[in-house]
Amino acid sequence: MKKLIIIALALITLGATSQIVEKNIDKEQVKTVVTTILKEQDDKLDPIYFQHDADKNASFIGKIGF
Repeated sequence: MKKLIIIALALITLGATSQIVEKNIDKEQVKTVVTTILKEQDDKLDPIYFQHDADKNASFIGKIGF
């Protein structure tokens, strides 16, 4: 019975915390950041490049971490 009470209290606490955080988020600022930083990929066939520019000239041994 104690476990159920602890689980219920944990869920209530998480729910209340999420409501408080949601009310405190500046939605206009989030919209501005998303539209300026995150951009759509122009060509769907174009591969996504996850490496840094410095990694282009790195050796194979350096890329795998040795």
